[in-house]
Amino acid sequence: MVPLSVIQSELFGAGVAVKRLARELGPVDAARAFALVAVWQARGEPWRALGAPADRRDALSRRQIGSAVLLERALRKVADPQTARALVSDIALRASIDFLGRSVPVLKRDKILSLPQADRERYLRRIQAKFFNADADMRLEGETRLFMTVRRCRFVELLDAIGERDMAPLFCEGDRIFFDRHQPGVALERPETLACGGAVCDFQFFWID
Repeated sequence: MVPLSVIQSELFGAGVAVKRLARELGPVDAARAFALVAVWQARGEPWRALGAPADRRDALSRRQIGSAVLLERALRKVADPQTARALVSDIALRASIDFLGRSVPVLKRDKILSLPQADRERYLRRIQAKFFNADADMRLEGETRLFMTVRRCRFVELLDAIGERDMAPLFCEGDRIFFDRHQPGVALERPETLACGGAVCDFQFFWID
């Protein structure tokens, strides 16, 4: 079963795409791009060569980024590569922020610290589980910092497997903006990411007094 948050963000992203492409490319080229995406999706692209998903998390990860991959490929047919990348980057960014807003509660230090240890761990696991693409752990360090260390990102692996690895950072940018704009009590630092060649995605959250 596909989580409601995924479906809602897909609809949001589709709406953004329709408006942006019609405005930037005109109705004819926008319609041509959407038609190509629909045809390729019907053929099982961009994942057909990879075979069936390994599990539910793999299937959801493919679903979350597949449309963006196909849209960029389609846009390369009707626009120059720089325009295609800029449009897809903006659409993916806005869809990512929308998904995070539906998936991540406002992180309040007092609320988290007030929970018994077992409840606190369950609370953090529930948040982490929303990220189907990531094998990660979340942990508190004292009363000032919260860490999430991502050791595996299916987005990076999938994009690498289909020759679109350079798209991976597009799906990271939404994290930074979401926490800057929508999590007023938290500051995010991320010294390295898997998408940019790091050993892990190192999310470091600092409570802001």
